[in-house]
Amino acid sequence: MNFSLRSVRAKLTLWNVGILALTLIVLGFAFRLRMEYTGLAEVDRTLAGAAHSMREMESRPPPPREANSPPEAHRPSEASGPPDQRGEPRSEPRHRPGGGPLSAFQPRFLDLKGVTLFGPPDERRQKLPPWDPAAFAQAATGREVSSTIITGTAPLRVLSVPVRRDGKILGVAQLTSSLAPLELELGRLTRTLLTLIPLALLIAGLGGAFLTDRALRPVRELGQAAGRIEASDLSRRLPSSGGDEFAALAATFNGMLSRLESAFHSLEAAYEQQRQFTADASHELRTPLTIIKANTSLALLNGGTSADYRCALEAADAGADRTIRLIQDLLLLARADSEPEQMPRAGVPLGMLLSQAVEAARAARKQPSAPVHLPATDLSVSGDEDSLRRLFSNLLENALRHTPPSGTVTVSAERQGAVIVVRIADSGEGIAPAHLPRLFDRFYRVDSARSGATGGTGLGLAICRSIAEAHGGTVTLESVVGTGTTVTVALDAEEKE
Repeated sequence: MNFSLRSVRAKLTLWNVGILALTLIVLGFAFRLRMEYTGLAEVDRTLAGAAHSMREMESRPPPPREANSPPEAHRPSEASGPPDQRGEPRSEPRHRPGGGPLSAFQPRFLDLKGVTLFGPPDERRQKLPPWDPAAFAQAATGREVSSTIITGTAPLRVLSVPVRRDGKILGVAQLTSSLAPLELELGRLTRTLLTLIPLALLIAGLGGAFLTDRALRPVRELGQAAGRIEASDLSRRLPSSGGDEFAALAATFNGMLSRLESAFHSLEAAYEQQRQFTADASHELRTPLTIIKANTSLALLNGGTSADYRCALEAADAGADRTIRLIQDLLLLARADSEPEQMPRAGVPLGMLLSQAVEAARAARKQPSAPVHLPATDLSVSGDEDSLRRLFSNLLENALRHTPPSGTVTVSAERQGAVIVVRIADSGEGIAPAHLPRLFDRFYRVDSARSGATGGTGLGLAICRSIAEAHGGTVTLESVVGTGTTVTVALDAEEKE
């Protein structure tokens, strides 16, 4: 398993371990502080209970002295122990009944000047230093103060309480308890935490690395599947299962691959169309140029008469006209593809437009053709007059080319809401259904109806569709073999103010 520090797996594992480490350290520190606070509170309660018991003992009246009892001066003190080698009573620490934390250090009862109030005779009237001078000063003002001091190497908890009699502060009592047992327990707790926290982090790191590897396994599978996808084959898809985020990511990538596949197919189709367009354009241009070259070369080669030269020039002129017309058509289509623009709009009378288109179509045919029946209409379309004239003249010329002189071409027009529909129907030979989907493609010809002998270049219907779309309209075509063809043009009607 690759575990590079730059991988997402390593980063997630390190982040999880780092957050867990910070959490455990904070919790361990808080737990230790809580244990220390609880231990100190327990010691303070013990000292406060001892101080309360002493106050009760001091407030009791002294017991009556028996007749045979020795004077107080010669009676051993309650706070004194057995006599030492010199015969003097020996001072011992004051113990709580049953021992306890007060058995290690002797409490001190001092007046406000630091002189011992209670104790054996040899210690009375002596000035002993208080356990905690700062706490002593605060207790002398009537407050109970708990503090911690260091005596030697052991910490000592000191409770300083004022000593009152008849409501007057006579001195301060300082009760003590060793904190060594508490420090020992806190040390054990600290060592336990320092042992368990690294162990927990190690387990968490190994477990996190394993779980992260399992969680990121779909990402590796997606990457491997994506690496097998090539531009030549975009049909592959990424595995998508489950309902987690990785499945949604795979579905998103699959959608992107579908769009890319469609785009590549569109580009291939466009490339193929462009290749075919270039080949057809080269062929169409080569034909008139060949005619021009052949006639001029023949005229120059043979010493002919003026009539021969005139015939060659007429053929060359016709070839040049055809070349110019083809180039203009190609420029028009190229401009429509690269810079689609909306034609200037103006109201154009449809009757006048159709009459001019019929005249242009008959002039282009230069031979007898079928009669054209135009509708008597006062409708007006919105658009550019020259472009619309070329649209209808191309359609009418195409209809006349494929309709015998004995046939007819009928033009009808009607308004359908905001649209004017013009239909051009001929009684020609018709077109087979297999050719209908491609009739508006550039340079496409139906062999039986669009041969080169008829003079068509295969751009007429493509130009018609381009002009109609530039006006926001449509051109559709229906045909039945042996019956004829009907072309329908839908354009916006002129808006009346």
